[in-house]
Amino acid sequence: MDFKRPFEDTSYSEVILTPEGNGTKVTWTLDSELERPMNLMRFFMDGAMDKSYGEGLAKLKEISEK
Repeated sequence: MDFKRPFEDTSYSEVILTPEGNGTKVTWTLDSELERPMNLMRFFMDGAMDKSYGEGLAKLKEISEK
């Protein structure tokens, strides 16, 4: 993913699907190598990303259960 604001960065995301019982465990990662002082933004971004991850996972669940 390429971010433009509030700073430029390229991050790498991965969705890993692992069979687990009668379902599937979903692990969604986001990796970025920000330099100081922007690396401190990670703590503020976690909350914002939680919302995006939640929405994305809900959509994945909706699509996969059709």
